[in-house]
Amino acid sequence: MRYSALTYFAVAALAAVQGAQARGDFSRTCTNYFIENNNFLRATCGNGQGGQVNTALNLNACIGIDPNNLVCRPNGNYAAQGCAGCLIRTGAFMLCSCPGGNKIADLDECVANRGGILACA
Repeated sequence: MRYSALTYFAVAALAAVQGAQARGDFSRTCTNYFIENNNFLRATCGNGQGGQVNTALNLNACIGIDPNNLVCRPNGNYAAQGCAGCLIRTGAFMLCSCPGGNKIADLDECVANRGGILACA
């Protein structure tokens, strides 16, 4: 019984770590971020070695549209699906005018800082 409980906690801990890695949390290590031309996220990000990098990411590679919101989706191409006027609203939340109404994406869920370079999470 002890072995199975220990195994359970080890598996749960591993799942928690993997879940944390799936979340991007770019805003913890990046500043001055904004949306340019509807789908480019620009930021200044720490490179993990004390330096700062000016970087950009085409969010079409990371975000798609579903009936209710913008969601993390590889090659989601939200802009081609009619979303426009995208901007950072509060914190790391992006607001866009999309078919069916305004939609929101939590960029911290979809974008990561990898050594100073923005990337899809």
